[in-house]
Amino acid sequence: MENLKPGPLNGVTILDFTWVLAGPFATRTLADMGAYIIKVERYKDGTNERHLPLIREHNGVKQSSYHINCNRGKKSICIDLKNPRGKELIHELIKKSDVLIENFAPGVMDRLELDYDSVKKINEKIIYCSVSCFGHWGPYSHKPGYDMIAQGASGWTDQNENPQIAPVSIGDMGASIHAAVAINGALYCREKTGVGQNIDISMMDCLFSLHENTLPWYLYSKAIGDPVEPPKIGRLHPGYAPYGIYKGKNGYITIASLTQPRWISIVETMGDDYKWLYDDPRAATVSTRCCEENAPFIHKVVEEWVMAQDSVEDAERQLEANGCPCLRTRSIKELAETDPQIKEREMMPEIEQPFVGKMKMYGSPLKMSETPCAPRGHAPLLGENTSEILTTTLGYTEEQIKDLYSQEVIYHEPAVDTYRDQNSN
Repeated sequence: MENLKPGPLNGVTILDFTWVLAGPFATRTLADMGAYIIKVERYKDGTNERHLPLIREHNGVKQSSYHINCNRGKKSICIDLKNPRGKELIHELIKKSDVLIENFAPGVMDRLELDYDSVKKINEKIIYCSVSCFGHWGPYSHKPGYDMIAQGASGWTDQNENPQIAPVSIGDMGASIHAAVAINGALYCREKTGVGQNIDISMMDCLFSLHENTLPWYLYSKAIGDPVEPPKIGRLHPGYAPYGIYKGKNGYITIASLTQPRWISIVETMGDDYKWLYDDPRAATVSTRCCEENAPFIHKVVEEWVMAQDSVEDAERQLEANGCPCLRTRSIKELAETDPQIKEREMMPEIEQPFVGKMKMYGSPLKMSETPCAPRGHAPLLGENTSEILTTTLGYTEEQIKDLYSQEVIYHEPAVDTYRDQNSN
């Protein structure tokens, strides 16, 4: 990390009013890209992520895995926004910022007088990004919402055979990446025109736009006068085959084949007992295999072969030898500790976290040769960078900062002093 080149957003300052995941994941991505992220946290209490599991006390300091994951590489400033002097500090930071991002429910920033129109009066070139469940207009915009609400609203939940929560917060994370993309586009536009703008990201919009072939399936069939509602999805795809998660004696293996040569390789791997598939009309072409009528038959035959092997590792070895796309499913523990692909791709680097020591964190999936994206620091303690930000960004003197502390305008947790003492020796 010490020898890391500047990222593509080096020199960009982002004022971060985000919480939980949809916003923090966006600013984490932008921090990996080299942006200077000033995370504004509630006075003494801090942001919501600090209070979410897994929370453990180590070396006398409580920290949250949720916070560490979401906020690495950012700078924490803790300000009392109810104090008029605290608001003045925010206005000063707005003048120095390129981007302001928030993901509160619509109306919250208005009450703080930090909505787009108010902020634009302070910095007319600001890029202002809001992320919310339903966006800032439309009949649902007044509704509060979390990832789970967006999953249900967008049709994602309804696409499962058994309605269930996605194993990751896909609504939050999808909106985060869309927000990061939009912010980068707005920065490029401002570079050319000198004009800032307002960005409104809806979690429901983002999830809705990510439906792969289910919605186009319905729209196309409706357009030609024969609407077909798409089937629901489980571990075996209802319309593509072989394409799914197949059960073996000791686990599961993913197999995917949507071309004729790959299918021939799979049948060759399965051996003489399955040569009859070459002549079966249900398996003749990609189109006959990839349809609702025949996909269940193909799934049944392939899973029968997988179950007949000694293990899913054995099935994987045989299929790979013939160039068949497949992979035994990996566990979270395996990915974190032993998976060679994760290690080689630098997706689990070690970062020094205060009071924890070296710990693994996600690397950045954005691989860029000249302006690398990667974790650029630990997740800050509450208010850890308050003095640094006021000094380097606003030019405050040590005396002025002491005065703000004495007036209870700014704050940092006691662990910050301990950490500083440890690193000054």
